[in-house]
Amino acid sequence: MNDLRSRFGEWAIVTGASSGIGATFARKLAGARINLILAARRIELLHQLQQALTTEHGIQVKSVQVDLARDGCLEPIREACDALDVGLVINNAGTGVPGPFSASDIELEKRMVRLNCVTPIEITRHFLPRMLECKRGGIIFVSSLMGFQGVPFMANYSATKGYLLNFGESLYHECKDSGVDVLVLAPGATETPGKYLHEVDYSKLPVSWMSADDVVDAALDSLGSKAFVIPGLANHLTACLSGGLWSRGLVQGFMTKIARIVLPLSDAPPLEQAPPAS
Repeated sequence: MNDLRSRFGEWAIVTGASSGIGATFARKLAGARINLILAARRIELLHQLQQALTTEHGIQVKSVQVDLARDGCLEPIREACDALDVGLVINNAGTGVPGPFSASDIELEKRMVRLNCVTPIEITRHFLPRMLECKRGGIIFVSSLMGFQGVPFMANYSATKGYLLNFGESLYHECKDSGVDVLVLAPGATETPGKYLHEVDYSKLPVSWMSADDVVDAALDSLGSKAFVIPGLANHLTACLSGGLWSRGLVQGFMTKIARIVLPLSDAPPLEQAPPAS
């Protein structure tokens, strides 16, 4: 990890940097003495992180307050980076809301697609041509273990993370002979503040939680050597199982049962009692 600055240059951008995996990416890159552009909605948290990183590592940090789930979000990022040679892009910002899609807020679902899919490709499209011209750069997409299959009660989220998986894997092969490294990070359960945003009884889940540090280390260590990385052996085996066509129905049936145990779905009608489509 010590050669990140020599490989990718002096500046990197991290989206969704106010907490969790994004903030951890920022700390790791600051430790490699890479200057940072941090983008997120919660400017107070960005300023706290900015102060800590500049004090501890003596780097330059720019904080950009932006709602990455809205149209036009690329503009403040473009302005902040206009005079900078950004050689590393961490597309981390994302969200997911558990529950039955039939009872969801469609505007929130659309914002999720915007945040998880559209914004990363806009940011990538902006920075990638310059990287290709310089024959140097790196791009990381933060997907999810849920991106390897449809997940009941996380339908839209798993679909958006599957999009990132396929998009990033394709870009890896497009760019691999150009000097630009592309990686999809597909973490499983990770200990971050986002774990506590929704009403989920995690004590009933058969999972082991990884630290954000271990997840980010896996990504930075793998950048340039593979198209995607799944941190943790158990997570890797899960992806191998769920990615097989023969197993998809089994996995989705299992995930449906798990969701009914850990989510507050008592008010939702059982699937067999759902009204027929009109």
